[in-house]
Amino acid sequence: MKVLTKNFVDALTIKQARERLNYGQLAKKTGVTAVTISKVINGKTETLQEKTFDKLNDWLLEEV
Repeated sequence: MKVLTKNFVDALTIKQARERLNYGQLAKKTGVTAVTISKVINGKTETLQEKTFDKLNDWLLEEV
């Protein structure tokens, strides 16, 4: 399990807003369910499976 930091969640939220993606669109891009994305962004979860974290992190590191 990976512990989520405030910086990670903030970066996810900022990139989501910049690309104007809703949770469903972000889910399709990352391969992570919209429910999980919602929980992360809304602070309802503090940890993620390593595989899920890696998918979100890979998306964050993509060049736009």
